[in-house]
Amino acid sequence: MIGKVGLVGGVALAWLLTFVLMGGDVMPSISAHDTTASGTATRARPSAPGPSSKPTAAPSSTGTATPSPTDHLAQAAAAAEKLADGTPVAGHVLVDRPNPRRAAPPVMTFRMATFNTLGSSHTRKSSKAKRKQKASGPARTARAGRYVLDNDIDLVGFQEMQADQRNAFMGATGGQFGLYPGSSLRSMDGENSIAYRLDTWELVKADSVPIPYFGGRPRNMPVIVLKNKQTGMSAYFTNFHNPADTGEFGKQGRWRAAATAREAALFAELRTQGLPVFVTGDMNDQQSWFCAVAGPGDLKAAAGGDGARDGCSVAPGFRIDWIAGSHDVTFSNYREDRSGLVAWMTDHPVVTTDVTVDAADFPKSVQHQP
Repeated sequence: MIGKVGLVGGVALAWLLTFVLMGGDVMPSISAHDTTASGTATRARPSAPGPSSKPTAAPSSTGTATPSPTDHLAQAAAAAEKLADGTPVAGHVLVDRPNPRRAAPPVMTFRMATFNTLGSSHTRKSSKAKRKQKASGPARTARAGRYVLDNDIDLVGFQEMQADQRNAFMGATGGQFGLYPGSSLRSMDGENSIAYRLDTWELVKADSVPIPYFGGRPRNMPVIVLKNKQTGMSAYFTNFHNPADTGEFGKQGRWRAAATAREAALFAELRTQGLPVFVTGDMNDQQSWFCAVAGPGDLKAAAGGDGARDGCSVAPGFRIDWIAGSHDVTFSNYREDRSGLVAWMTDHPVVTTDVTVDAADFPKSVQHQP
């Protein structure tokens, strides 16, 4: 009998020591903390007082009765039920944070032109073929510079722009344009230059391709990459002048065909780079030139039509001056200006168009690195 009493007393003593070491609670309360999905301990929201949240009696030096283990288990269970039925501790954790990868791709808009300036040599007094009704090349091209500014043109492919005309253009536009190749290559190569607004474009890459000109003699013609400063989008721009049949040089059909073949091969190569591709120029050929290059380059004409994807469709009209671009760009407000002012400046129309390019169609245009 004494042995049994001693055993019970030992168990009671062990339980009492455990109670004291645990700070008066054999089971830690589960209502004190909760863990969020990220694994960080979060303080529980205060709950309204109630029977299940009453604090347990602390040990008293006056001999207050110690709660039984059954009472502690009941209180822990009640606290768990309370927590389960209450408002989630984490609150609204699923918030829509900005994600740059989901941002709308940029859209680039600009106005471009192709402009044969009629070279100064055609209107010099010493020229056998001087056109008496025309002013000098510098005078005409200075006015062309003001025309470009007046019409908010951001980029121009020039042909026949001889050295004195390039100087006149740069002076008339007050240094607002870059010009490539300008004077960076041979003077004859600079006759076919691309002018671009310096506040709109950054020159990323400048290159050229030899194109057969009169008698098959090559001219280096520009192939450049420009980055739009507003959107960060990059694109290829090219500009050409294919040889014409003339009294001085005779029939040039053979060399026009060779030039066209070289241009078609270039466009086929450029389209694989993932950037939009644009071409300006005096091709001295009508629809036959465009249909030869549209398929390899997947191009469409600014003048209208569906390009090479519909049997080489292009809007009707007589034209040897062309603007074309990758099929997925959008052309609008196309114009062939044959006004009296243009007739005073040159013997060609000035062709302009507005362009819209969505980076969603050319994702590499915003990833391009030089």
